Amino acid sequence: MVELHAEPQTLGIELWPRTPRIGERMTLAFRAARIVGATKVPRYDVTVLDARRRPVAVLLRGPARPVGGVVCADWDGTDDQGALVAPGMYRLLVRGVGFPLHLERALHLDRVAEPVPDPAARRSAD
Repeated sequence: MVELHAEPQTLGIELWPRTPRIGERMTLAFRAARIVGATKVPRYDVTVLDARRRPVAVLLRGPARPVGGVVCADWDGTDDQGALVAPGMYRLLVRGVGFPLHLERALHLDRVAEPVPDPAARRSAD
């Protein structure tokens, strides 16, 4: 019989861009669990929670093969029904399925940036 155990995480969840805005695609990454004795790809549950810790969007549920020891997931700022979420505080939650892994990170979504007027375009319209 093979005993399974997960090595402790050394890093948390990284996020790009660091200050995401509503409607921008963002990527989150975390170090993959190394499960001694495992023959299958580790399974993860990656969820976005609102300020009241209610699920907003499921980003990953199932096996994820790491690349270079890292697992990545993308989020486009929408909920599970496809609607853009409101600006504000959210939490990213990563859990291992069948092994002890629990990572959390706060996430503040800014409003959509206002476009900066282009002075050259204004002169050509005159």
